[in-house]
Amino acid sequence: MKKNFLTIAASDNSGGAGIQQDLKIAFELGYHGLSAITGITVQNFQKVKSVEPISSDLLLAQIKENFTSFKISVVKIGALCSNENICIVGSLLKKYNPPGVVLDTVFAPTKGKFFTEPDAIELYQKKLFPYVDIITPNKIEIELLLHKKFNSIEEAAQASLALSEKYNIAIYIKGGHFDDSKIVEALIMNGEIFYFNKKRLIFQYSHGTGCSFSSALSCFLGNGIPLKTSCSKASAYVSNLYKKI
Repeated sequence: MKKNFLTIAASDNSGGAGIQQDLKIAFELGYHGLSAITGITVQNFQKVKSVEPISSDLLLAQIKENFTSFKISVVKIGALCSNENICIVGSLLKKYNPPGVVLDTVFAPTKGKFFTEPDAIELYQKKLFPYVDIITPNKIEIELLLHKKFNSIEEAAQASLALSEKYNIAIYIKGGHFDDSKIVEALIMNGEIFYFNKKRLIFQYSHGTGCSFSSALSCFLGNGIPLKTSCSKASAYVSNLYKKI
């Protein structure tokens, strides 16, 4: 029987990110996909045009049904779309204590409407971080979390050590938004920094790469693969996936 993967994220009508992409990745990597939709978006491959949060009561009912009806191996969290939804997800993670939780800190798309409210950054840390194993911010998101601009991923990684230690979580900083000829990404865990280097590729289509990475990472972790190896495998998986599109 297949393991169960739960994604808690927003719907993307274009099918390239969010719930739709999460479930495609989970299926390809051998999981049965479960979902709890946090919001409805209107977007295309270039821009998010609008975001409508699902009511917190409806989100609670979706998540509760998944946890009570299925044995969940891993949870991936994407855009939550409202402060109420952040609080609901945090309370249910505390209650059900799933074996693995990956949080993709989707505060805003590269272009378009924010997925969060102005005070959501602090709420993420207070309500979610205590129950999460790893977060996967990009350059913009780690700058929002740490209230500081970074010129390099090395600067961002060093500054993230304290955040990782405070909440006892791993942090994987994606490198695509740093201005380098190659991509360097960083895993911060247990007071150490591990760097991953790969060639910068130009994809014809790159919508949803962050969702794909966090979903693949969740799947590898759910199979018992150590975190450092899972990060490397997820990064390579995304590169190979988008080469084919």
